[in-house]
Order: sequence, then structure tokens, then C-alpha cells
Amino acid sequence: MSASSMATKNQVLSLAAGIFIMSGFLINVFIVAVNISKWKKVRPMSTADKVITSLGISRMVFPVIGLLKVILYLYFCRLSFLFFVSVMFLEFTCMHSSIWLSTLLSVIFCLKISALQNAFCLQLKIFVLNRVSHLIMASVMVSVSYALMFSLLANVDISNNSTQETYNNVLMSLSISSLIFLTTGPFLINFVSSVLLIIYLYHHMSRMKSERNKTSQLDPYYKTIKFTGFSLFCSTVSIIFELTYKQSYAVLGLLGNGFLGQIPPTLHSIYLIYVTAKLRIQVSNMVRFLWRR
Repeated sequence: MSASSMATKNQVLSLAAGIFIMSGFLINVFIVAVNISKWKKVRPMSTADKVITSLGISRMVFPVIGLLKVILYLYFCRLSFLFFVSVMFLEFTCMHSSIWLSTLLSVIFCLKISALQNAFCLQLKIFVLNRVSHLIMASVMVSVSYALMFSLLANVDISNNSTQETYNNVLMSLSISSLIFLTTGPFLINFVSSVLLIIYLYHHMSRMKSERNKTSQLDPYYKTIKFTGFSLFCSTVSIIFELTYKQSYAVLGLLGNGFLGQIPPTLHSIYLIYVTAKLRIQVSNMVRFLWRR
């Protein structure tokens, strides 16, 4: 393949990655802005809205880091180890914050919607719903601690031997440690809460069907099941992508890898807007306003 065709391919991929990254950024800015504007009007923010807002903020920063990494890689091919470590710290912080906050959102939906009546579930519901702000801070702090610890380790390794092999070894060690410590836990919690919620909704819908309720009354349950399943799917894809970062980087390169990594959180944010009434209404108002102009 000629150099000109390779340059054209990189330019097209850069443009596609840039557009998708900025789309993800603007979508999450919209989610955060709507929730904050509601809070500014002295309306109490629900527990789910607090988590959604925090999740939107983490996903706002993540595309900016991806875009910064792509731009600097294109124009400054030889990146210093300090830049590599700094970007890795921010990227891993945002990525793990998104995973933990998505898990927390799944648990909140499960506890609020399902009517589990045993003592443990009731105590867990009271604890989670009353301390959601503390849990959000804990999720962020765990992600920051993880990213800081391994960024410092990577700093030592790369500064002593800044070769491509060292970069790959650092990424591999991060993937293994992430699998053991910070990925399996939130995935299992997310999986269990999502499955319990889907089972509860399915049994509740079966009872409603036996009582010959109208199909329109079942629509909210269908939407909740679809959203729960889609959220679990996006979280699973994000975790798989993180654990196979080295392999995908070798196959797709930095641009393709950056583009692929933005797909699950962006699609989840779009679907979140679709299923949330106030966000959907704001989108409709914006479309009508732009159409009139």
C-alpha cells in the first residue's frame, strides 16, 4: 500500500474518530446540563439522577482525553513517557469510574423497582439510597487510586526503558490486574442486579397478563427490561474492550482503538436519553426550536 493511500486512510479514520468522540462528548454534556438545570431550579435531584449526572461527567472527560491522545499522536508521533503516563492515568480513571457508576445505577434501579421484602434487601436498599453521594465519591476514589497506583508503576518502568515492548508489558499488567481487582467485582454486581431486576419484571408482567391488563400498561416494563439488558451489554463490551486493549491496539492501531472504545458508552448515553422522559422532552424541544429557525 502506497504512502498516499495510507495517509488518506489515516485522515478518514481520524475524521471518523473525531466526529464520534465529539458526538459522545456533546451527548453527555446535554445529559449533565439538563440534570444540573433541574437542580438549579431548587428541585431535589433523585438518587438515580445523581448517578446519571456523575456518569455523564466521567463520560464527558473520557472523549476529551481520547481526542487529545489522537491529536497529539498525529502531530507529535514520539510521545514522552510523562505524557503517556498522564493520559493513561486520566483514561483509566474515567473508564473505571464509568464502569463503577454504571454498576451503581444498575443496583439503584434494581432496589427501587423490585419489591424484595427480606430483611437484608430492605437494609441494603436503605443503605444505598441514603448514601448514594458517598457511594459515588467512593467509586471515583477507587478508580483514581487504581489509576494513580499503576500510573506510578508505569512511570518507573517506562522511564527506565522507554521501548515499545515496555509499553506493551505495562498494558498487559494493567489488563491482568484490572481483571482480578477492579473489573470482576463491578461486573458481577452489575450482572446479578440486572438479572434480578429482569426476573422480577418478567414475573410481575406474567401476573399482569394473567389478570388481563392492557398491553399499553406493560410497555414501561418492556422498556425497563430492554434498557437493563442493553446497559448490561454495554458494560460487558466495555470491560471486554479494556481487557483486550493490547490486542485491539495491535490490530486497529491508536485511531481505530480510540474510535472503538467510545462506542459502548456513547450508545448507552443515547439510549439513556431515549428512556428518560425529561431528557427525551428536552431533545424534542431542541429539535422543534431548531426546526422553527
